[in-house]
Amino acid sequence: MTRWDEILTLPVQNPTILEFSAADITWSMVEGWKDSMDRLALIPFSRVGDFVRGESNSKACPTRFHVEARRRRSPTMTCKPKVDGILEYILYWCSFGPDDYRKGGAVRPSRSSCGKRKTPAGRPNTKRGCVCHFIVKRLIAEPSLALVIYNHNKHVDKKGTPCHGPMDKMAVGTKAMFAPYISDELLLEVMSLLYVGIPVETIMQRHTEMVEKQGGPSNRDDLLTHRYVRRLERKMRRSVYELDDDDAVSMNKWVENNQDCVFFYEDFSDNDTFVLGIQTDWQLQQMIQYGNRSLLASDSKFGTNKLKYPVHSILVFDQQKNAIPVAWIITPNFTHGEIYRWMGALYDRVRTKDPTWQLGGFIIDDPLTDVRTMREVFQCPVLISLWRVRHAWHKNLMSKCSDFERRSMMAKRLGEAISSICRGNGDTELFQAFLEDFIDCSGFVDYFKALWFPRLGSQATRNQCLSL
Repeated sequence: MTRWDEILTLPVQNPTILEFSAADITWSMVEGWKDSMDRLALIPFSRVGDFVRGESNSKACPTRFHVEARRRRSPTMTCKPKVDGILEYILYWCSFGPDDYRKGGAVRPSRSSCGKRKTPAGRPNTKRGCVCHFIVKRLIAEPSLALVIYNHNKHVDKKGTPCHGPMDKMAVGTKAMFAPYISDELLLEVMSLLYVGIPVETIMQRHTEMVEKQGGPSNRDDLLTHRYVRRLERKMRRSVYELDDDDAVSMNKWVENNQDCVFFYEDFSDNDTFVLGIQTDWQLQQMIQYGNRSLLASDSKFGTNKLKYPVHSILVFDQQKNAIPVAWIITPNFTHGEIYRWMGALYDRVRTKDPTWQLGGFIIDDPLTDVRTMREVFQCPVLISLWRVRHAWHKNLMSKCSDFERRSMMAKRLGEAISSICRGNGDTELFQAFLEDFIDCSGFVDYFKALWFPRLGSQATRNQCLSL
């Protein structure tokens, strides 16, 4: 059997955990070039990022892998593709290498011949000559698969001695004990604090106090520096969201530059409206972790009074019941039968990462939401947020009913009706009696009949109102 016949007959391994490492994969030894043996495996190409993160978060030797080299080939080729043809080649290298900035270490000629910098490109604690690296190949024969070649899986230097992590005695007390850079969670937290205007000094003071309270640094996040936070602040201050005077051109440029964060995008056309779906890898992980067998909620009210296109947020709830946004959708027509265009893409994105993921329920805050589509896509009950319902009623009562006493009576009756239905002690007859008793308040009654009564009637019959 030839090399590529043997490779293409290997089983495709797709671990069910969110992030997986080399220890979670069964590796095969296949004859390589010059009579050498390659240690390789096949995984879905969509899960390469999960493998990189899992391998970086190894407890034995925490690190981070960066893209050292990448080559891409256009998927549309005039020539006949070869069986060993490659669409994409990516070389991932441990961030503690390949250069060695320690005393007497080897530095690649392309790095040593460049002009001197005011600030060195590498530090002894971050570039230590680690040879650990692996290759990812996306095959023309199977574009949905990734061939991972992992021959150098030990975090050692060229002499074969540990060069970072707990096994390296020279790394004790330095940053080389931990993974380089801060975690994505702390990065998001720091950027959020900077975005709302918290000073750098305040952030660092709070961080230093927390590290001192726990008795010193114990992981990479404890080594956050003032210089790094200041650099983040400068980067955010210099960044611009308007890439072009034309909004359409600006949006296309943004989508092109942030493809990893865009799960769905369609521009304006003769038949369809503009839709942009945004979700980072961290948000996807939170959605899988906290949304499985649990609840998702929609917040469709952000920017409805100020923005041209409101931002629709999809939320999950963590163990402390804190809401975490896991996706943002920007479109002018969320509630008018357009959600099927992006909701299927969001569901498929989650199921690709975790085929066992299943939603327990979806909470909506707008009666015009396409409930049928949501139920078909996520295959779960669709609930309506009672707090949002009463908030909308109160807002319209204030504008459509000028009599204070009458307004108070109507709000009380509606609250009692909803409470009775949620307890299972009432049905749509309570709403019908309300409309008959307050027929003289035509403004609010007409609004309630047109917008809420048909939707709440179906919700009441299923007893699916949920108080939040």
